[in-house]
Amino acid sequence: MENTQGHGRTVRNGSIAMIALGVLLFVLSLVYLIPHDMGVTSALRSRGVHTPAVVTECAEVSGPRDNPAGNADCRVRFTTSGGTTVETRLAYVTDTVKARDTVTVVYDPQHTDVAALASSIGFWNSLGRNVLDVVALVASVVMTLLGLAVHLGYRRLTRVRRRPNRRSEPATS
Repeated sequence: MENTQGHGRTVRNGSIAMIALGVLLFVLSLVYLIPHDMGVTSALRSRGVHTPAVVTECAEVSGPRDNPAGNADCRVRFTTSGGTTVETRLAYVTDTVKARDTVTVVYDPQHTDVAALASSIGFWNSLGRNVLDVVALVASVVMTLLGLAVHLGYRRLTRVRRRPNRRSEPATS
């Protein structure tokens, strides 16, 4: 019986963790990932200004074993059409540039701290990000529903086991 209670606690905690992670990923997708990716790309496509920039630094997003593509979070320095020098982080990670490279960036003149490589806002890159955003959203829903199903199923199963068998009860008169 002691082992069954430990197993029940493990199932319950695992299902609750799955529900919590699913809800967290769902909220993250709806509140940050989708609006950020679509908003940046939309702003840069509609009013973006192309300009040369110098990559000032790049930091890998994870270690080489976990990052075979070599994706890096990079900062660039460029001069706006108004003559202001801006140094900002690129909106999207990249695997195509390294520090001291000269690249073409697209920046938002209304928010000069928003910039991306011109290639990062192309159709295929945007489509790829949007597909990943939708996959994260679907995965969050599946995780939440699966966690909920396991949690409710286990509760129902343990209730059935706890019910006394009415046939074996002595008849009272």
